[in-house]
Amino acid sequence: MGEPSSIIELSLSCRNLFDIDPLSKTGPVVHAYIKNSQRKDYTLLGKTEEVQKSLNPDFTKTFTLEYFFERAQWIKFEVYSDENDLSRHIGTCETKLASFVTSDNQNFTGDLKLPGVEASRGQIFVRADNVTMSNDEVSFTVKADMQDQGGWLCCRLDNPYLLISRARSGEVDVRIEERDYIRVFQSRVVSNSMNPDFGEIKLKKQLFCNSDTNLPLKIQLCNYRQDGIHPLYGQFITTLTELSAKETSSFPLINSQGHQTGTIYFKKFIVIPHPSIAEYIRSGWGLNMSVAIDFTASNKEFKNPTSLHRQYQNGKRNDYEEAIIQVGQILEPYAHDRKYALFGFGGIPMFTGASQVSHCFNLTGIYDPTVQGFAEMLNLYKSRVPNVCMNGPSYFSEVLQNVLNYMEENMLKKMYHILLILTDGEIHDMSKTKDLIVECSKYPLSIIIVGIGNADFSNMVALDGDEVVLRNSRGEATKRDIVQFVKFNHFKNHDLVQLGEEVLKEVPDQIVSYMLSKGIKPQPQFDHRPFEPEQIQNFL
Repeated sequence: MGEPSSIIELSLSCRNLFDIDPLSKTGPVVHAYIKNSQRKDYTLLGKTEEVQKSLNPDFTKTFTLEYFFERAQWIKFEVYSDENDLSRHIGTCETKLASFVTSDNQNFTGDLKLPGVEASRGQIFVRADNVTMSNDEVSFTVKADMQDQGGWLCCRLDNPYLLISRARSGEVDVRIEERDYIRVFQSRVVSNSMNPDFGEIKLKKQLFCNSDTNLPLKIQLCNYRQDGIHPLYGQFITTLTELSAKETSSFPLINSQGHQTGTIYFKKFIVIPHPSIAEYIRSGWGLNMSVAIDFTASNKEFKNPTSLHRQYQNGKRNDYEEAIIQVGQILEPYAHDRKYALFGFGGIPMFTGASQVSHCFNLTGIYDPTVQGFAEMLNLYKSRVPNVCMNGPSYFSEVLQNVLNYMEENMLKKMYHILLILTDGEIHDMSKTKDLIVECSKYPLSIIIVGIGNADFSNMVALDGDEVVLRNSRGEATKRDIVQFVKFNHFKNHDLVQLGEEVLKEVPDQIVSYMLSKGIKPQPQFDHRPFEPEQIQNFL
């Protein structure tokens, strides 16, 4: 295969986007796809966030990938005006990855077009940057005191948010053009405040400053407005070296006219050394994996031609089977004793003689829910489907309680737990599920939810907690982000290998964050697990 020539990071912006609906400002999002000479089809690299009410968005989400000089690596960007309606397609730009590397200052501009139409529907700007990897994390809290501008702006600034951008690699002059800054973080909006508190912020050192402590960082305070035009209140330039010199520091905000408009305060600014997951694996830590499969009535009985559990005779696999394979085959080398626990929920397990719905039952039909290897897990699922009556409602809490009980009984073992939930829709015990996830966040657990089918998965997005911190019924927040949700259909028509990579990409950070929260350090001298280096690299 060969080693990559470099690892590069892509940051994206769009300008002059075609306005599909002039009565409602567009909220564009970009889907990025990659293809190389060894693949026939494009695979999803990732998606940006949706930028509301803007025809000229700058995206915070970046994409990191390996660049191979010797390969023809094609990349494609699809821009949509609505993440939930892919028929609102603004345009496509397709080029080779080498176009970014060889362009002037690694800045690329491409036209967005519809298939068979020459007219441009806007431009996409791509900035490529060489990556210096680091597992370390930067942690700090931020507050601001904003001065009343007395009408300097056309309206009172009272909805502030924070932007952090870094210069491109190798740039050390503070007089850097705006285009050579890469946006790395955007805070939540603090409404109706002249003294906003943005709380604790944690960022990977690589993302924050590309692991370069002297790289210029631009800190900006902006005012969020409903019309999509967000005035700049003030900004300043600093570096990680300057920020980390003191645990508490302050900086004046300077507006475009050179006047001070306020002050930003950094507190508890620290750089936290992070071990890698590979170090913990070498220290004897293993992964315990459980899989819970949805057998509620909305899946439809397996004999129904439209059933999500349909069993095909021609070797074709249903979506549940594909999800089991793509995730299971990645985790199998790390699974404790190469075993998986396999549960069902929301159905009547007739193979046990039951006549009532169960919200957590062992698919093995015996006390021990484990099977050896993902191939046996797949075969067991297929054999049980005809003997489970689809029922409901859809409860997650009993599965979560089962896993929580097991973790509590095995806390002395060097074991991190992964729960994979495959489900086709809504949750009917949302409050209890939230309570249990908050409790589980104290334990060595990651929860991966894969949405099967075309149902409304808004509750799953809420459990993911990427946009709003998940809280229980008492208002307590999760100790860690432990839930990752993805829709299977986002990968179904592309390379399904990407599904396993997407659902597992947050797991390494979740494992390390748990270890650090408990003060657990890897022990390099302890190395008895039979893992090969390439296995660890594949998981990372």
